[in-house]
Amino acid sequence: NPEKTFLGRIIDEAAPEDKTLSGVELLAEPEKAFRTRFAIANLAEQTLDLQYYLWKGDLAGGLLMWAALEAADRGVRVRFLIDDIYHSGRDNVYALLDAHANFEVRIFNPMANRGAGRYIDYVMNRKHLNHRMHNKIFLADNAVAVLGGRNIGNDYFGVDTKANFFDLDVLTVGQGAREAGDAFDEYWNSKYSVPIKTLHKKKISEKELREARKRLDGFLENMDAMPYPLSIDSEDTIASLIEWRDQLSWVEAHVVVDPLERFEGQGTSAIVDFSRQHISEINEQFLAESAYLIPSEEGLASMKEMADRGVRVRLLTNSLQSNNHISAHSGYLKYRKDILKTGAELYELRADAALREHFEANDKNHEVPAGIHTKSFVLDENQALIGSFNFDPRSRDLNSEIGLVINDADFAQEVIAVMEEEFHPQNSYQLFLDENGKLRWEGQDENGYSVIYKRDPEAPWWRRPLARFLSWMPIEKDL
Repeated sequence: NPEKTFLGRIIDEAAPEDKTLSGVELLAEPEKAFRTRFAIANLAEQTLDLQYYLWKGDLAGGLLMWAALEAADRGVRVRFLIDDIYHSGRDNVYALLDAHANFEVRIFNPMANRGAGRYIDYVMNRKHLNHRMHNKIFLADNAVAVLGGRNIGNDYFGVDTKANFFDLDVLTVGQGAREAGDAFDEYWNSKYSVPIKTLHKKKISEKELREARKRLDGFLENMDAMPYPLSIDSEDTIASLIEWRDQLSWVEAHVVVDPLERFEGQGTSAIVDFSRQHISEINEQFLAESAYLIPSEEGLASMKEMADRGVRVRLLTNSLQSNNHISAHSGYLKYRKDILKTGAELYELRADAALREHFEANDKNHEVPAGIHTKSFVLDENQALIGSFNFDPRSRDLNSEIGLVINDADFAQEVIAVMEEEFHPQNSYQLFLDENGKLRWEGQDENGYSVIYKRDPEAPWWRRPLARFLSWMPIEKDL
């Protein structure tokens, strides 16, 4: 019942009479994406629901976890659902959080062996354990939700001093938030969500609790290390909330989420199904960004079908140098020529993209390498999907994914404006085939002059042969 909470009441004051509409705001800048999550966690009154694939224990992750524990101290019921794949050795941390009366932790699709035999367990039960929960939801009081591509960690919020990601999230209230709550409940209540107390039976001592609390408080003490200001003052937060509320766009939007049958090898991708239903309706443009791009035969056929009837198809993914998973790049590189032959335009993000100004990673504002982590697309300049789905076999066939579909031309134009910047020659290379059918990259130097590359630009020599070697391995269906 979000209308019974402070957040719900504030939003209802400005909401239209049509309760089927959703208020939405695009969260493109890393600062805005972090501060939004931090603020709504600090304003939650009844529930805080967190569902993530990856949550790091660095400064950004620690501050958001501090905010979640602080909410539990206020009596908020906190539910934390985390996928198990990247969290080896963290059971004790989760058990410490779970020891709080108002904080419950569940691990999604966990490996039975929690120790040294963990990866043997994975290999022996690979058919089941290879299916992972990639959903991302940050939801307060069933009133305000954030969905999108970002996991929780420094590099997703422009804080890392070594590398950072461009990404997109969307904040939603009203119908969109309620549907996000339904999606969370479905996964939380499934048989694949195992309470941490079932996996980690060690009794937590009072001393361990005090030390854990002290570690989390340490993140708050280091809050000034964040490259943008944060406030825990409720009056400041409420004033910002009211200003933000009055700028929301109220539109038709709905959540698309994969069925739990995916974890039994059943059911098709909800986002693939959505795309199939709408591709034939596209008349002018299909614009997409995907961190990892490994198209299916059906995907290639769809690109060609659209291009043949005059639809402009533009795709942006990582370059060899900006890709944080060289294995994913090995699967992609085999399809670059095929993508171009469909008539689609293909771009790769530059690790030295000019847009790195978003990444104020430290007091000296040093620029750090960029990567793209966005998973979004726009159909015909009037419909956008912001979510967790990559155009690769893992998202199509193995992982569960979620996204918010926004049916509104003005919102779609906002997404396009962000993407257009990233497609600019100062931020990405455009790939093409020369007169001999050879793959080439076109970029722009610091003076604005066009530069043509004959091999993956800026990548160190060892990355090229390693990516090529991995492309020969029979691993594509797992990428």
